[in-house]
Amino acid sequence: MANNEKDPLNRAKKVLKETLGAVPFLELVSVKAYPGDAELLVELKYKGRRSDCAVAVKSLGQPKYAREAVYQLERRAAGRPGVYGIFMAPYISEGAGTILAEKKAGYMDFSGNCRLAFDGIYIERKGAPNAFAVKRDLRKLYSPKAARVLRVLLTGARRVWKMAQLSAEAGVSLGQTANVKAALAEREWLDASAPGLRLADPAAVLAQWAREYDFRKNIVRECYSVKSPAETEAGLEELCAGKGIPFALAGFSAAARLRPAVRYQRGMAYVGEFRPELLAAAGIKEVESGGNILLLLPYDAGVFYGSLKTPGGTVTGAVQTYLDLAGYKGRGEEAAAEILEHVIKPSW
Repeated sequence: MANNEKDPLNRAKKVLKETLGAVPFLELVSVKAYPGDAELLVELKYKGRRSDCAVAVKSLGQPKYAREAVYQLERRAAGRPGVYGIFMAPYISEGAGTILAEKKAGYMDFSGNCRLAFDGIYIERKGAPNAFAVKRDLRKLYSPKAARVLRVLLTGARRVWKMAQLSAEAGVSLGQTANVKAALAEREWLDASAPGLRLADPAAVLAQWAREYDFRKNIVRECYSVKSPAETEAGLEELCAGKGIPFALAGFSAAARLRPAVRYQRGMAYVGEFRPELLAAAGIKEVESGGNILLLLPYDAGVFYGSLKTPGGTVTGAVQTYLDLAGYKGRGEEAAAEILEHVIKPSW
């Protein structure tokens, strides 16, 4: 990519020309600088009639920036009636798109999504993935330490947290907690009316995290035992407890304890460390394929947060159980939905 294309404003000009110039019923007259705080002015002709569009360009397309752009465009329109406002960014989230539609503003992103509705013109494209993912922005929400903060917020979604309390509960620094707070605020996922930190829409936070999460980030060992999964799990938990090794049933194994309606044939458990002698004592051996229990060495100790004691053994918290299941196609998704509807949402 040429250097001038890396600049959001130059990239926006290029996208506008490519997208609007390809619409057969439109004549793109010009794309030029718009003095003031709306960066570009697009001049179009449709059926011989001229239409002007003021374009605000941002480096991020989260709801916070979309709302700022709407105010910016409204100020410009006040001095020039009939001008249609368009928000542009590398990628515009679904939440931002909803805000813009409600405010009667259009949007176009650099990934190929757009919605324009003015002067008898309607153009919409959606579903294109984010081709400009900002890894730093994702790390603010989904790095191991940031994920610890999310687990706390989602597990105690009704509680209002002070920064110091939240940091201590999650076991991370105040700076890390502040980064997560900023990332949530950009998406308007925090309750602005709360006298502290509380999620405004925990369902949206969890759904987005599930899309980013993959249980395979843990070290996964496929194992086999001649015993039933339940017997094997009970024996392994007892042995881990005797050695002081963190342990929690996960995935289907956890879901079946949280919701008896869930059935499973293949067990899954997090163990704080792998010890060959421990596996041997539990009657477990590693196999290449055909195993009936998966053992996971966690990518971060945060997976144990919110673990619960049940009559059938210690299980991961409902949030972690949901995340580990949501990525499984078919039965995993069904089990995740069961946990979400009957365990997680009632706590919210």
